[in-house]
Amino acid sequence: MPTLKLWFTDFDLNFKVDDNYIYHLLAKVYTIELNSENPDYLIYSCYGHNFLNYSCIRIYYTAENLIPDFNLCDYAIGFSNLEFEDRYLRFPYFATFENQFNDLLLVKNYDYSIIKEKPFFCNFIFANSNADPTRDTFFHLLSKYKMVSSPGKHLNNIKMDVGERFSRDWMYSKINFQSKCKFSIAFENTSAPGYTTEKILHAFNSNTIPIYWGNPEVSQDFNAASFINCHDYENFEDIISVIKSIDNDDTKYLEMLNTPSFRNNIVPNHLENTKLLNFFETIFSKDKLKKRSQFGAQLKYELSLKAQMQLKDKFSKYSKILKFLK
Repeated sequence: MPTLKLWFTDFDLNFKVDDNYIYHLLAKVYTIELNSENPDYLIYSCYGHNFLNYSCIRIYYTAENLIPDFNLCDYAIGFSNLEFEDRYLRFPYFATFENQFNDLLLVKNYDYSIIKEKPFFCNFIFANSNADPTRDTFFHLLSKYKMVSSPGKHLNNIKMDVGERFSRDWMYSKINFQSKCKFSIAFENTSAPGYTTEKILHAFNSNTIPIYWGNPEVSQDFNAASFINCHDYENFEDIISVIKSIDNDDTKYLEMLNTPSFRNNIVPNHLENTKLLNFFETIFSKDKLKKRSQFGAQLKYELSLKAQMQLKDKFSKYSKILKFLK
């Protein structure tokens, strides 16, 4: 297998350079040499600016709702529906949950007994409060109809009793609690075309009906008949009327619950990992040719940003020293 001299930087604190989705995907067809000093290719994310210290080919990857800056990267992978030569690929973060995709493809044939296994009406499981206020607004409006169970850190109103099996893993704890609910509020932090995350995926995997808001084009990823898409309605009052109708009609509820999450029960081509692998293979076949300019205004732009980050780091360091001395 051909060898890749590769490094990762600026990912979140839990990220491991030798144990992540991209590493394992590339390792199927390449021998990977992790090199932090002088890589040929750098894959970086949005949680820092260390990438500015590398002059090699830069590939930006984001699991957040951020538009790539092609002045700073050669290639990018993200959520947005962009077209920019051969330099960009839309591959949403939730598409990396391949094992959960397999669960969605199982034929569903639930009967009335599953409704009896759901003691809760609807869940709202979120940890942060810095999201678009639309999410909280909907929570409060729907709560006027029936209690919406919120076992997360944000707007907590119930303890998440998930049992010992799930106690150490938040994702499985979340899915286990969701499975006890008829509906799940699957709202993104923000709304933007293309920005679909794992929230709706987790709702499907827990056999609840997702109430979704975020990506107006979400039906390109999932079957529109299998969930309640808030973007299809004029206002929240209309959405809540639909939820009430489904909640009070077991036949209608089961019909939606048993509808395949993907159209024709087939994973869309743009979500398959072969799409991502082909994108990388195209990059690695170009003899290390950079796409970003390293001259003129773009060079000034990058140098200015790098100087700002260095100044910020120094200020942060001195602030910590002063705080310690005090």
